Amino acid sequence: MDQLFNVASQFPTVIYSTLLGVVVIYWLIGMLGLIDLDFAGDIDVDADIDADIDINVGGLTGLFLTFGLTGVPFTLVISIIILICWLISFYLQFYLLSWLPDGWLYYVMGAITDFVVFLVSLPITAVIIRPLKGMFKSVETTTSQNLVGSEATVVTGKVTGSFGQARVFNEGAEILLDVRCDDQHSLSKGDKGLLIEYTSDSHTYIIAPYPH
Repeated sequence: MDQLFNVASQFPTVIYSTLLGVVVIYWLIGMLGLIDLDFAGDIDVDADIDADIDINVGGLTGLFLTFGLTGVPFTLVISIIILICWLISFYLQFYLLSWLPDGWLYYVMGAITDFVVFLVSLPITAVIIRPLKGMFKSVETTTSQNLVGSEATVVTGKVTGSFGQARVFNEGAEILLDVRCDDQHSLSKGDKGLLIEYTSDSHTYIIAPYPH
């Protein structure tokens, strides 16, 4: 046990140990009913990517889109990512990094390790959450219907009848949605739009230019 705490408290593992501690506290508080765990999902980045369209979705939502971390509540996905990062980092610390001499090389390698571990954890998480996606479909549908009538901001180069994404804020949570529009309207990145209909079969929204 002493060895476990010793390795977990050393750089670079200590970074993920701290994050894992925050995650554990969050779920414990949630199970006590003191906070809403929000299983309706915080970020939805389920999208069909058209290679002919220039996509510019940055930040964490962009990574989720790239690695297919969709259909499961954001908080659950983040928790799994942090757990996987901690496990990989712990064993790398125990078997490899501990052999490096203390000094600048150790900290440089530690920082690189943390970054690489994070990237490695994303595809692993995508595989783990795949069987969980069906569990949240009914909650997702209810939440999706509630978003109709909301204002959204286009984040892709343009919106067409077969492709497009927009960002909407719902109860303080940022959600990235698949949107479509008819040929009579033209929406491009940064434009404001109004979600007027939800299509459950394709999990997409019909968006129209926001009325001024």
